[in-house]
This record gives sequence, structure tokens and C-alpha cells, in this order.
Amino acid sequence: MTSNANLGTLGTGSYNIYCEDVLQQYDDTCAIKSQQLILESNGIDISEQELRNEAMRYGWYAPGYGTPMEDVGNLLENHGMEVHRYMDASISDIATELSKGHQVIVGVDSGELWNAGINETFEDLIFGEQADHALIVSGIVIDPFTAEQNIILTDPGTGDLCIEYPIEQFEDAWDDSGDYVIVAV
Repeated sequence: MTSNANLGTLGTGSYNIYCEDVLQQYDDTCAIKSQQLILESNGIDISEQELRNEAMRYGWYAPGYGTPMEDVGNLLENHGMEVHRYMDASISDIATELSKGHQVIVGVDSGELWNAGINETFEDLIFGEQADHALIVSGIVIDPFTAEQNIILTDPGTGDLCIEYPIEQFEDAWDDSGDYVIVAV
């Protein structure tokens, strides 16, 4: 698989591409699969299962619970990649990282992407805002006719190599993680 993290921070067109190789093997390995895709795109050939075992061994992943947000990126570091993590990031921060050729993982509330609507609003009110999913930001595009910005994601939860969402919808889902970003340099 070639790197999908540099589709560009600006561009045009619609990006909706499904790829079975992107789909995570377990319900709770989105962070592991995201890291595996980044490692693979950087020439490090290792399977999701091998990374899952490694993460369990180090206590960075628990079956049935997934990977704690603060441990996302540990597998990348363990395989020699430089990683930066920060909260309260902005779309501009993501665009800057992508323009530098860096790869970006974010935490999101998956329901606000996959099932946006009134039920998600009530869920946030009742249970609070919580991120439950990790995925890769692949690019930001601008519609040449409307000047609206959309974000391109690589989502191991759905198997989408590239899926396009309106920036506002993405930001709503991303806010639930405190706008947390993991940057692979």
C-alpha cells in the first residue's frame, strides 16, 4: 500500500474509496490499525495482529477496551518513528502537519461521523462527550465552486481508505477527544 497521508492539504474532487486492507480486524483495534497503516506506508512491514500482541505485552491495549488515548503513538515510537502528541489542536494545525509530510492520527466520537444526528446529540448530553475511535487524517480539500472545506479520513472502522466529511461534522466528532492529535514525523 502506498502512503495515503499526503493526499494534500488543498485539492479538489470527491474522495470516497473503500479498501478491505484498511479495515481493522477487531472491534477495538482502530488505534493499532491506524498505526499499522502508518508504519506500512513508511516501509515497516508488520501485521495488525503482531502490533496487537506487542501493545498487549506493553499494556498499551486491552482486548474489549482498546487503546487509551495517551498510548496511541507508542507503537510508532517503538518502531523508530518520532511522534508528537497535543491537545486543543485546530484544523489549521492538522493542515500544517500534513503540508510538512507528517501523518496525523486523531481521536473522534465515531457516532458523530457514522451516525450523525439527534441520537448523537442526546448521547453527548447524557453520557458526555467521549472519543471512542482513532483514525488517520489524510487531507483537507476545498470545493472550487463553494469554497467549502472537507476533510479526508482513512478510517479503519469502516475500511475507507479515503472518505470525505464536511469540516464541521469532523470537528464535532473530534472535539470529543479534546481535539487530540498524534503526529508521526
